[in-house]
Amino acid sequence: MTTFDTPQPSAHATLLFLGDCNTRGTPDIESLSYPELIARQCQVRSINRGHTMTTCREGSRYYQAFRGRAFDLLCIQYGLVDSWLTFRYSPYVLYYPDNPVRKFARKLVKKYKKVCKKLGLNKTIGVTNVVPIQEYSQRIETMIRDAAPRPVLLIETIPNKDNSRNPEIRRYNSALRELADRYTQVTLLELYSDFEGDQQTHYSDPTHLSAEGHAYVANKLACLLEEKQLIKGIQA
Repeated sequence: MTTFDTPQPSAHATLLFLGDCNTRGTPDIESLSYPELIARQCQVRSINRGHTMTTCREGSRYYQAFRGRAFDLLCIQYGLVDSWLTFRYSPYVLYYPDNPVRKFARKLVKKYKKVCKKLGLNKTIGVTNVVPIQEYSQRIETMIRDAAPRPVLLIETIPNKDNSRNPEIRRYNSALRELADRYTQVTLLELYSDFEGDQQTHYSDPTHLSAEGHAYVANKLACLLEEKQLIKGIQA
């Protein structure tokens, strides 16, 4: 197990959140997303760099922009889009930073995938994850090592109401657990099992957290911060 010295955080702790739509929050509840709620609940500064339809690839770019800036805890929540199985050889067009060319390219890719599915090519050639799991683990591990000796919190992806997506989500969550077991300054926030079953009020649709779901995550995160003493002076 790799160990880094734990730093003494500042009096006004700053939490940097990198993630996808379930970190950003849907447009109607962005002010109620769990990074915003944890800032108010725990009296910390929260920097929310969650974005819709993003993967750890974009996360690596967002992190680079913060390498020389002060933060006390890095929170990473990717896996929803990374684990998505799509037609092999289908290009993935980034959403951020977005522009008209990328929007047009995504329309072409969507049409291309529809044609391939109609022709049965997806079954013939096969499917693959948007981000292969080895790359997923390597990119997150790179951020963990670069952030050292500051603590890192890895956040599990919640189950999708489309059950066909959940085996891959569980596999990518397992990769997060392996990283948490490997590094002593890394903690895993386990959410998947909490959201299994009939937690309908925690979802605004089959994929996205509702306001109640964000509140649940914020409360569990606050308790974990206090229990593990990840940030000095936090009280749940």
